[in-house]
Amino acid sequence: MLRAARRFKPSWTIEFVLMLAMLAGFAHLIYEYRTHGFLPLPFVYDVTDTFMDWFNPAYYAYNGHAYDIYISIYAPLSFAILKILGIASCYESHPKDARFCDYVGIASIMAFYALSVICAAIAFFRADRSTALFRSIGFGIGLPLLYALERGNLIMIGFVFFIIFFGGLSKTRTGLATCAAMMINMKSYLLFPVLALALRREWRLLELCGIATIGLYLLSLAYYGSGTPIELMNNLKVWFNAMASVVWDQISYSTTYRPFLQFDIHQYPVRDFVSQRIVDAVTIFINAELLVSRLAALLCLALAWLYPKQVPLHRMAFFLLMQSFVSDNPGGYGQSLIVFLVFLEKWSNPRVGIAIVMAYLISIPTDILFAKALEIERTSWLAGRIVETVYGLTLGSLLRPFLILVMLWALVIDTMIDVHRAMKRERPQWAMRLRPYPSLSAPAAPAAPAAP
Repeated sequence: MLRAARRFKPSWTIEFVLMLAMLAGFAHLIYEYRTHGFLPLPFVYDVTDTFMDWFNPAYYAYNGHAYDIYISIYAPLSFAILKILGIASCYESHPKDARFCDYVGIASIMAFYALSVICAAIAFFRADRSTALFRSIGFGIGLPLLYALERGNLIMIGFVFFIIFFGGLSKTRTGLATCAAMMINMKSYLLFPVLALALRREWRLLELCGIATIGLYLLSLAYYGSGTPIELMNNLKVWFNAMASVVWDQISYSTTYRPFLQFDIHQYPVRDFVSQRIVDAVTIFINAELLVSRLAALLCLALAWLYPKQVPLHRMAFFLLMQSFVSDNPGGYGQSLIVFLVFLEKWSNPRVGIAIVMAYLISIPTDILFAKALEIERTSWLAGRIVETVYGLTLGSLLRPFLILVMLWALVIDTMIDVHRAMKRERPQWAMRLRPYPSLSAPAAPAAPAAP
């Protein structure tokens, strides 16, 4: 009886309950689809364009003009892969027609989704066997990864290599460099987490990752024929300007409250319904919390440089991503990256536990619509019939950025406490190379006996 009491872990029970909440949310999502014929917000509002992030760029992979007409911000590797994993004859007319023809493309989407879940499950099993099942289920049916699946987003390809890199599934330098090259060429902002190697002073491995990334970019550029750095930079400027004005798309599944500021900037009639005092106060609060949260993440990265042994690699990668995500929205599928990194944590104290709970909560695959903005009749590709789609403001769009902030600050505080404890027993590492500095608490060497 006493042994059973000792084995009981509240964290195990909490994660089990959260996994049940995930399953309930998934069941509700299936119910919504069976009832209405489409996946509700925050999934793709244009229900005729399921797998849009795969088939739309695939059309330009076969027909060219990805950077001058499509204004793509993808690196050429994306189009090289799409050109291989598809049927060319399906893209002679329109990308929407290809969904009924290119079974290789659809099979590839499903395969990369399954591979992401399998690799993540292996990583969770290695990190903590007691919670691996809960986290694997929560991750596999979680909203971020399902969102990436429904969009057919190419991040799933890069995500497989991201999991291998930070999940400890590869130990060789060649394997890690290959993973870094693949994921950076799939999503450029995945360069940030790879920079964690610099904090660990693993310069040789970082150099190999850089060489492999540039080499793969040049090979894919030569294969596809366009996608130079100048083209990518120009398209990024166009993309940022375009996204700034598409407010509803930005707020529906965001990692930050910054898109909400666009309601007032673009002169939406918010001040007709909310007093100026409240709008100004909310604006000041959002700008302040964005700045403070980003500085907190950067401070933890600075502490990781001084005490690299106290901050694991996956947590360094988390802070490197979050210093960007709390300010700029990478898209809902980007949340799968931070959920995976948090699920690699062990429930060692309440602070880490709070972060893990937040990761579950932002992954619950359902939402509640409480303010309708638009209703449009469209033909659902998934259901194969005309449906009435609803677009508007959901509860999740308001809560998720807050939950992500709580997750960030929980790990910020935990990191600061760990580093503060380390300060009492060892010296900081200032040099460009790690040195075996003696511990501050180590006993002093005995004095040599005096000469007779």
